[in-house]
Amino acid sequence: MPKVNTYAPAWLCRPSPGAKFLSSSSQRPAEDLQTGPKPMSNGTTRTIARRGNEVFAVVDNEIRWSNLARLKDQWQQQVKQKKGSAAQAEEPTDNTQPPPYRVLAVPVYGLIKQVIPSPNGAFLAIVTEHTVHISVLPDSSHLSSSDSDSIRLKTYQLGPTTHVIPEAPVVSAVWHPLGLHSNLGGCIVTVTADAAVRVWELDRNNHWSFDQPSLAIDLKKLVDGTSCDQDFTPSGFGKNKGFSADVIDMEVASACFAGTGDEREDAWAPMTLWVAMRPGDLYALCPLLPSKWQAPSTTIPSLSAAIIPKLGALENEPEESEEELIACRQQYDWLSELDEQETLDAPSGSETIRGADVFTRPSNPSAIPRLQGPFRFDTGDELDDMDLCDLLVIAARLNVEDLMMGEDEELSADAGDQDKLSATVVSLTSGNGRVHVCLELDGVEGQWLPKARKNAFRTPLSEPSDLVLVESLDTVKNGEPSTTWPTFTRDLHSAYSFFVTTATKVVFLSLSGWVQRLEAELQAEDTAGSPFRLQVLCDGNVAKREKILQVSDADITTQNDHLAASLVFYDFDIGYLLLTLHPSNPYAVIMDTPEDPLSVALDKSLYEPKAVAPSLPILPPARAPYQIPAIFYANSPLDSFVENHVPHRQRHTLKEQVRMSPATLDLVANAHRVLSAHTNALERAASDLFRRCERLQGEMQDQLRQLADVAERIKGVTSEVGADGSHKEGVRSGEALDKRLKAAQDKQSELNQRYEALRTKVLNSGGRPLSERERAWIAEVQKLSAFLRQDKAQEEEQPLISRLDTVKRLASDLLAQTRSIASKMPSSEVEAPSSPGGQPKVPQRLQRAKIADAMRMVERESAVIDAITSRLERLNTSL
Repeated sequence: MPKVNTYAPAWLCRPSPGAKFLSSSSQRPAEDLQTGPKPMSNGTTRTIARRGNEVFAVVDNEIRWSNLARLKDQWQQQVKQKKGSAAQAEEPTDNTQPPPYRVLAVPVYGLIKQVIPSPNGAFLAIVTEHTVHISVLPDSSHLSSSDSDSIRLKTYQLGPTTHVIPEAPVVSAVWHPLGLHSNLGGCIVTVTADAAVRVWELDRNNHWSFDQPSLAIDLKKLVDGTSCDQDFTPSGFGKNKGFSADVIDMEVASACFAGTGDEREDAWAPMTLWVAMRPGDLYALCPLLPSKWQAPSTTIPSLSAAIIPKLGALENEPEESEEELIACRQQYDWLSELDEQETLDAPSGSETIRGADVFTRPSNPSAIPRLQGPFRFDTGDELDDMDLCDLLVIAARLNVEDLMMGEDEELSADAGDQDKLSATVVSLTSGNGRVHVCLELDGVEGQWLPKARKNAFRTPLSEPSDLVLVESLDTVKNGEPSTTWPTFTRDLHSAYSFFVTTATKVVFLSLSGWVQRLEAELQAEDTAGSPFRLQVLCDGNVAKREKILQVSDADITTQNDHLAASLVFYDFDIGYLLLTLHPSNPYAVIMDTPEDPLSVALDKSLYEPKAVAPSLPILPPARAPYQIPAIFYANSPLDSFVENHVPHRQRHTLKEQVRMSPATLDLVANAHRVLSAHTNALERAASDLFRRCERLQGEMQDQLRQLADVAERIKGVTSEVGADGSHKEGVRSGEALDKRLKAAQDKQSELNQRYEALRTKVLNSGGRPLSERERAWIAEVQKLSAFLRQDKAQEEEQPLISRLDTVKRLASDLLAQTRSIASKMPSSEVEAPSSPGGQPKVPQRLQRAKIADAMRMVERESAVIDAITSRLERLNTSL
């Protein structure tokens, strides 16, 4: 679970540049704060988006751009200037700082509900209640200029005759993960509330691509379809749609793709579009592809490894599973057309997945897949309408064992891939703030409707099994705003962790621990007792839940205010940041990084607070700092009262004497209503501030009492200690404390000396590598040392004893030979022995020869020493 470090960073609070970027520049009157924006009937509130560290935020229905790292730098510069001395303040400073944000002017006149950047950051999809616009985003270097004027973006309206129908509001707009995204175009999928799915392949050089979709599917027609030759095109503007029994049951709430195009996930996942209906049904379209798409490096091999063996097994027993055999043959035909194709060249400037190949969408069996579903799960409630809001699908991992079966080399898998689940996780949110976590165990594969034949009728394939409901969690308590639309935000550190944003709070949910235990059980070879263990895993706590932030009560002015879908950043400059936007104030949280190596290496007992006695001071828990309510910055409603509430024909009566009339009564009543709303908001904000000040006073008093207690303990430490270990009463001196301090300082100096000695030893241990002769000498010394350590009682020491005997025998023989030679030599060459033992002296000729040999050895050694000295001098000179 992430640990919150800071609830509101200073560089995003008033009056920082970050607060200016995310707050309204035109201060709204109090009556606008009370009435709030127009309530949204459908769809999520995604009015804040990211491109790296860049943020696009919708404030006052205008799109603003800024860079969080630059906002933080500007705030730090302001802090340094305020802390500077008077002399530094008098020095000329460079005040040409870039503006905190840039306004992106787009020709959009409706209320903006969603902004979605493309995967490569070249386009921005702007979604209103009934229209979709595609804007071309400039480069970040162009947006970071010091110019403060607004930038007018090149904008195309998507489907000017399609996405304008009031009965079909746009619910979701999703960029296709396998589309070819470049600076000239991309692929986006739009889903409307009337269950119409459209695939748009955008090309800036072809304006027709913005007018008509390349593929359009009406799910209400497709759910009852029996042949792929039927017309599943949605009814356009002005066409008679007729009656359909699925109008209510097929009202779309949200849509998303199951995968992101990662080569380590299931091959069918990135081409599967999941659609959630408001009553509670889920449908899947697989495969949903544009005319040109990119396939990751593992897609075609994994599909071949799964389809071909399955087809061979089904053909051996065709009578038992005829429908599965038909579906598998369709998959084989679809895959065969891909194998026969030659890979295409990606368009210039397009960013493809690493190792991906570009293919053309197969036309056989059909370009329109079969609608699979409905997927349902039993919540135990009697209510049929679940009021679903948002959908999050986590794809199953790639089956590496089947893919690499029969291969000599094994595909290397990361450590994180081992923790992924071999089943699809489907998470749903409902209007009451409840989150449902489900499992799809069978897997969604490509399916198509059969070809039409004369005098033949074939029923569609059997419906897939229901979803397995694992756990349902509540994120909204009783008494909170009921008009909420919870939305999902993926976490950057774990695929099975996500944030849920409601109207007034953000909650973190993690399935990582449960997924690891479940996958270990599913992959276990010993299946004895597996059903019992699986039941225990699914009946216990599945998700870990923690509240990240809560909107202040003073900012909840109306029931229509809703937090925007959260954004998660992880960068060295800004840290692990969660950012969301409220109509009155921005909200942000800085959290600890889960992959912090220091937190992993250290034991939790080293940095977690230990259990202390009740008498010791305990710090109060951290909480969000005070956010100034927007009502304090709002303009007075009476300034614009005449323009907004007094008709033009009655304004002349304001300059005349007041007369008792119905018109005057209405005027006074309107003024009282407006002024009472303003004063009510001010009273609520002031009372909240008063309560916070009172609580602050109480906390300050508690802290003062704790400080007094600590002072008393410090005085007790300074008391002298008697021989029996007890403190002497009445003796209060600093000698004991000075003594302990001196001991601590000596200990610290000793540790420093030991550290410096070890450091010096480690530094000196390095050097040039040993030469061949040095290594040979070391090996000989080691061999001799091992030989000498042997026990004399063992047989290995016998060679040494025999050598010693041989040496003694040779020595006696040499002495005997020396005596015989000396006796034969003339007396002039042999001197009388000087010692009483009668040992002969060495001849002078032999002495002179030995001395000459010694001198030659000394000269040779001197030459070697001179050479080494000169070499050392050259090395010192080069250094």
